[in-house]
Formats: sequence, C-alpha cells, structure tokens
Amino acid sequence: MNAMRKNGPLAELLSGLHRESDEEILGKARSLFRGGDEEFSRIVKEYGTLAPEEKGKFLRTHGISIQDPSFSLCVSPEMGEFLFNLVLSSRPGRILELGSSNGVSTLYFAEALRLLGRGTIVATENDEKKCRRILQNAAAGGLSGFIELRKGDVFETVNGLSGPFDLVFIDIWADGYLEIFRKIEPLLASGSIIVADNMWTAFEGVAPFKEHLDKRTDIVNTTLDFASGVEFGVVLCSGGMA
Repeated sequence: MNAMRKNGPLAELLSGLHRESDEEILGKARSLFRGGDEEFSRIVKEYGTLAPEEKGKFLRTHGISIQDPSFSLCVSPEMGEFLFNLVLSSRPGRILELGSSNGVSTLYFAEALRLLGRGTIVATENDEKKCRRILQNAAAGGLSGFIELRKGDVFETVNGLSGPFDLVFIDIWADGYLEIFRKIEPLLASGSIIVADNMWTAFEGVAPFKEHLDKRTDIVNTTLDFASGVEFGVVLCSGGMA
C-alpha cells in the first residue's frame, strides 16, 4: 500500500485539493476556449490522449494557458507521490520550494519528512490568501512543524536565505525559472537535487532554463514524462562552471 494513503486524514485532504485544482483549471480553460461546449469536450478528451511533450503545444494552439498567478497550480497526484518518494530515498535535511501556491506539494514533502523524523521545508509564496491556505493545510495535516513559510516575492525572498539546500523544487511563473535558478544556485551543494515542474505545459517559457541546464558540465539532468513535464537534475560539484 502506498505510504501516503496510510495517513487517512492527509490522503483525504490531498484528494480534495487535487479535485479543487482540476475543477479550477478546467473552468479556466473553458473560459479561454472560444468554441462551443461540444468542441471543448472533444479537445479535453484529445488532450488526455496526448504524449506529455505534446500537451503544452496543444494548449497553446487552442489559445489556452494554465499559467495564471491566481491558480492553485497544484502538482498532479503522480507528481506528488514522486516528490514524496524522492524525499524518502534521498533523505534531504533542507528543502527549498519556490512557488508553494496552496501548499499541495508542500504536504507531500512534509509527510515524507515526518516519516523520516527530520528535515525542514522552506516554502515560498507571495499571495496572502495562498499563504493562509498553506498554513491551514499544514495544520490540518499535522505537518506544521516541518514547514517554514516565507511570505513575499520569491525573487526577494531568496536573497535572505542561507544554504545549503539538499533539494530545490521550482514551480513559479515559467519565464522566471532561469532567473530564480541563478539566484539560488549558490545555496546548492554537491549532490543537491533540482526538480522543476511544467517543462511540457509551459515549454516556451522554461526553455532558457532548460537550455542552461543542458549546457552545464557540473549538473546532470533529464526531463521526466509526467503530464506536466518535470526536469530532474543533480549538482555534481558546487561552484562549478556556469
């Protein structure tokens, strides 16, 4: 049995948050789509059959964008379980989450740390309403002790952080990936793990970040085929070639 599901109250909380996010994104997509309901239903079904790397281009073709700061921007259940298992296997002492939204990915990280009995997540979020949701969700899941919330603009927040971080998760506005990575790179040590979401769904915005990682000799990275596309990398040596 998946370890996440053993914590019944948390599993129920996450299920509701995932459902809320799906309904929000579907509603936003419908509002952006200019065709009728029947045509919209057809493209929703077609979207579900596409390979992950085709999804971003498909949405753009139909004038639909899920990059909206007001969205909850929730990771998928599959992605959440990956993050959960990644923490259990890598046992990071400190996790930096760039763009926490309502704290869904935060909960997956925190539950893994709870099972390990150690570690801290530094969660960052600018939206005041989302910050309140993060704290509420953390309390509801019994995970507040593992989460340190930093409120404010993430590009300013990271200036006040000290390293090292063993794992960084990037899930902010796509155009800012490369800039934020440059800012937090000094906080990463050899062996630190880099995870970045939306590599397929926002492929044009994140392209400079992806190209930057691909050129590095001190970082190994690959794109994993989750629905949104996830970049996974490991720092081979800190202070390496830029």
